[in-house]
Amino acid sequence: MKKRMLPILIALCLLLTLSAAAEAGKQTVLTVFDAHAYGLDEYAQMAADFEAENPGVKLEVQHAATDSVTLLNARVNGGTIPDVFDVQVGSSALGYYEYAYDWSNDADVLALFYEDAVKTGKDADGKIKSLPWTYENMGLIYNKDVFEKAGVTELPKTLGELETACEKIKAIGVTPFALASKETWVLNHASTHFQLVKELDAAGTVEALKEGRYTFATLPNFMNFFKFLDLSVKYGPAKPLEMDWETCENLLANGQAAMIHMGDWCQATLDTFNPDARVGFMPFPVSDKPGDVNLLSNISWTYIVNKDSNNLELAKKYLLYILTSPAGVKWATETVGAAAGARNDLPIKGELANDAATYIEKGETNAWIHTLMPAGWGENTGALYQAYMLGEMSAEDVCMEMANFFVYE
Repeated sequence: MKKRMLPILIALCLLLTLSAAAEAGKQTVLTVFDAHAYGLDEYAQMAADFEAENPGVKLEVQHAATDSVTLLNARVNGGTIPDVFDVQVGSSALGYYEYAYDWSNDADVLALFYEDAVKTGKDADGKIKSLPWTYENMGLIYNKDVFEKAGVTELPKTLGELETACEKIKAIGVTPFALASKETWVLNHASTHFQLVKELDAAGTVEALKEGRYTFATLPNFMNFFKFLDLSVKYGPAKPLEMDWETCENLLANGQAAMIHMGDWCQATLDTFNPDARVGFMPFPVSDKPGDVNLLSNISWTYIVNKDSNNLELAKKYLLYILTSPAGVKWATETVGAAAGARNDLPIKGELANDAATYIEKGETNAWIHTLMPAGWGENTGALYQAYMLGEMSAEDVCMEMANFFVYE
């Protein structure tokens, strides 16, 4: 009897051992969608550290700086909503809040962020459905060494002065503009400087468009945007619509182009191309009135935790890790070079972010418009601007088509 029991006991012990080993090797997979391409090496290290601090956790991160909306929507519509994902604040974020965890009652969490930054994550009912990443600023970015070499001693404040500067820059053999016209989102961002009615600010401008007090054709400075596009073609590369964001940043950093339109989120990439590049923000000239120049500043990206995540607490933990932990804040302020939405006292490394801070302190910035526009706005309008640059549409035709896209559900 004992002899017959021995093989059974051995088999049982082996089964328990294998079961324990399988359980020990079991991984909890957390899916993350991140719409950025800046500071990826540092992000990867941060993710690896989180895995090390949480044994058994495996992060599956998809970075998608290009076509991020399309890729995220494909996952949402396919029923594979990431546990953690980020979207732009404003209209875009509102479209995803039905899937979002509600942070409204997590007072200890909300206290970790600046109050004005937290407000950008509110839904239509005032509930906090997302958490802020960084403040971002955008405008024309210029190479200081090129400007000095060309004898441009003062930043242009009118379109006329901008063209004069282009002539001086062209004369020293440098391309004045490297506008990333291949990217519809870059063209869309650039256009918003011209849409802005400064006395109304961003929200007031959009509201005026909604109410019909303005059309795109009657906005004070918007038709000047097409003059700017003409300048970007005249003083840009031979094939402007083949210019992507990475190429234009490379040219700027290495002094082969004088100006691009971008935000301070590109600091990390500029540093990889040339860490010694001297760059700064130029408030955008949008008319022949110096007082119309503007630099736009906003919390732009906000992170959502999927309320139906199978690993909800872990997803919340990871989000707070990348936004509020010392490593996460350092990623924002030192690697990306931006001001974090989380409360901190770390210095900002980015030359651009620090440059923008001087305008912010003087109250010389305005909020973003494009995040308040209808979903899909940037892709649609950006394609129209490309058609204008190709000579396929007139400025008036573009304005008429834009009115068709300006629809809120």
